[in-house]
Amino acid sequence: MIRKCRFAAMLAFSAMMSTAALVQAQAADLLSTLNSTHVLTIGTSNDAPLAYIDPQTKAAVGALPDLLRAALPLMGVKADVRAVAMPFSSLIPALQAGRIDMIGDGIYATAKRRQVIDFTSNTFYNPEALDVAKGNPDNLHQLSDLCGHSAGTYEGTTYVDQLKQASAACPAGKPIDIHLYPTIQNVFADLTAGRLNAGVVDSSLSAYALKQNPALSFELVADYKPADKAGSACAFGVTKGNDAFLAGFSKAYATMLADGTAAKIFTKWGLTPTSFFLSL
Repeated sequence: MIRKCRFAAMLAFSAMMSTAALVQAQAADLLSTLNSTHVLTIGTSNDAPLAYIDPQTKAAVGALPDLLRAALPLMGVKADVRAVAMPFSSLIPALQAGRIDMIGDGIYATAKRRQVIDFTSNTFYNPEALDVAKGNPDNLHQLSDLCGHSAGTYEGTTYVDQLKQASAACPAGKPIDIHLYPTIQNVFADLTAGRLNAGVVDSSLSAYALKQNPALSFELVADYKPADKAGSACAFGVTKGNDAFLAGFSKAYATMLADGTAAKIFTKWGLTPTSFFLSL
């Protein structure tokens, strides 16, 4: 009997210690973790100029990695910023599973997403663009003009819901033929090949793609009005319970906005005029 009691007590103690360790691990803030590991691993859908992996050096490059490299020292953190590429729709699951430390992509900080993860202070605004064939042969200017036409975007983005809502408002028998793709590059490819009438994707990525490759046979609709620029605020995503990191980043980024550091980084990556992306 005594042996059984001792064994039961040992099991109870072991369970208590395991629970305590779990609670301590869950309470660990990203800030303290970075001070220990000196590595910040971000997830990205691998889109220039925001965040992507350089094919030669394998380094994390783009405006967002540069923002982090400027902000971390202001937070008292010395860490190497690395990136893991994945489809946009995999970013939140990867963060929750602990495969990455942060979502370092142009992700909207929506109320729905805030239910499952936390976000830093807003880093920039990235409203959608309406991309069409050169010359806009179908005369498309707003989402309502897409009724009876095909339009594409990439999986996991809020643009999917925007297209679905616009299609639901179309006249009977003339819905939008919505195509979903794994990446934004797939949207550009089908639009250029004439397999889509329009693409609804990030304005920053559309402008950068055309700047890098003028041969792409599409253009941004100049008079298109984004549905909600305020709602296009992007931020870095982290798991719940990282209050110290969030507070530190907020203070650091406010300094970067005030002293022009953020604007210099956006200019470097062709995201101009910077006021369009950094303020409402």
